[in-house]
Amino acid sequence: MRTVVDQLRKWQAMGGPALWVQAWDRTLRMVEGPLNGYAIVVDGVVVAEGAAGLATAYYVLAAERGVEPDAVTREEVEALYAAGVSVEERRVAWEEHLTAIGHDISDGGDPVVRLWSEIAHNHRTPEGNYDDTFDSSMTRWGPGYLAGLEKLRGRFAVTL
Repeated sequence: MRTVVDQLRKWQAMGGPALWVQAWDRTLRMVEGPLNGYAIVVDGVVVAEGAAGLATAYYVLAAERGVEPDAVTREEVEALYAAGVSVEERRVAWEEHLTAIGHDISDGGDPVVRLWSEIAHNHRTPEGNYDDTFDSSMTRWGPGYLAGLEKLRGRFAVTL
C-alpha cells in the first residue's frame, strides 16, 4: 500500500530548483518518522498536501531570505500561513511570494507551480440540496496545504 511519504518522495522527484529539493529534504526529515507507514487512503492525501505546503513554505522563505531551508524559522513559517486572513487572501499572498521569487503562476510546466495548484485548490461545499443520504464525513473542505498542516501539527505532533 502506498504511503504518505511515498507520495511526498514522488512530488520531490518531479524536480525543480535546487532550493526546492532542499526544502523537500527538510520536510521529509521532519515528517518521515511521525508518518512512518501512514497510508495515502482516507485523509492521507490531505496530510500529504499539508507536508507539501510545508515544503513550499520552506522553499519560498529560504529563497526570499537567500538562505538554506534549514535556516527558516518556525515563526517565519507561521507568519506565512497568516492566521486570521481568509483562504483567498492567503492564497493570493502565497502566489505573490512565488511570483516574487521567479515563478509564473500560469506555468503548468513548472513543478513548483504545478504542485502549488494542486495543494491550494479550495475544496468547497458543493451547490445544491442534499438529503439524508449525503455523508460529509468523507468530504474534503478547504485547501489541502492548510487542512493538512493542521493534521500534521495536531494528530502527528509535527513541529515546524
